[in-house]
Amino acid sequence: VIMNPHMKVNCTEEIQSFMDRCMFHIQSDWKSEFVGMHITKAQEKQIQREMHEAGFHEFAGSEDTWPSLFLSSSEWAESPYHSSISLDLIKDENFSFETVRTAGRELFNADAIVKDPDRELNDSMVLRAMDRNFDAIYLYQDDDEWMVDAPSEAATNDVPAARAHGKVVTFGLGIGYFIFMAMRNPLVKEITVVESSAEVIAMFERFLYPQFPHDIPLHFIHGDAFDYFNESFLSGFDYIYTDIWKSAQDGLEIMEKLLHQYVPPFEKADFWIEDSCEEIMWTLIFLYFEAIAHDRIPEVNPIYESQMQKIRAWFDPIEHTITDPKEIQFYMYDTDTIRHILSL
Repeated sequence: VIMNPHMKVNCTEEIQSFMDRCMFHIQSDWKSEFVGMHITKAQEKQIQREMHEAGFHEFAGSEDTWPSLFLSSSEWAESPYHSSISLDLIKDENFSFETVRTAGRELFNADAIVKDPDRELNDSMVLRAMDRNFDAIYLYQDDDEWMVDAPSEAATNDVPAARAHGKVVTFGLGIGYFIFMAMRNPLVKEITVVESSAEVIAMFERFLYPQFPHDIPLHFIHGDAFDYFNESFLSGFDYIYTDIWKSAQDGLEIMEKLLHQYVPPFEKADFWIEDSCEEIMWTLIFLYFEAIAHDRIPEVNPIYESQMQKIRAWFDPIEHTITDPKEIQFYMYDTDTIRHILSL
């Protein structure tokens, strides 16, 4: 790490004002207080107004543009996947499932984090509630919770399934939701799955795959993602999707290890809930530039010290003086730049 960075920030009044707004958003984000809130149709408009005041960007415009806070339990149960695939057919010594009646009308995080359109760290969750109680299916592998069939899982896989094209490789099989939706995409010609668990592959092939459409070739590779996440293997595919972590908490670390091995072309690779995994990087990059602007070494929580070291290693050698906050905003939120930083 360069102790005297070549990167400089001319702390103009405009840049300082931008940094003050970012710092305010870091220190005063109360959006999480809405998670788990019980709502009714009669309360919906009032809660939307409160979310407007809290800075949720979905509710920034006029009230007639605000989305409903409710998701249809019937539409969820009758979605393309659930209309075709019966998880209760799984009867395997290594796997079991439990149908749990789940309370509706409670706000939950229904999608990946949404970037602040103003790029000032006022990022938002997508909070929704089911319109009534619904059945959630919990799947277990050897008595350990393996996967939950929930609306958030579907929402976060629908976008990459729509982006898939040509020869597709996906790391992680699960219950095959991404595969099923990708098979509905007319641009997809062939799918290869890399899955580390032989038991998961056997269960899928026996109980779930017979329920899938078979007009698109599907290939299975029993292996570790880290043995295949390299240029030699991935260059044979048009689209790469990785979904091998449980949440944003372990996602950043695993993504980082994969990117150490290879950074695939940005336009042909997606990672599950990548924005949620990388949200902390947006803040760390801001803190780097804020420290440079005030001629001090950036200080962060020791948990993120290794990421800050990478940020410094990336930006410190660049001989440039920033005079416009738009440059900082670009670096904070540019996913391709962040992938390369993480790869160091």
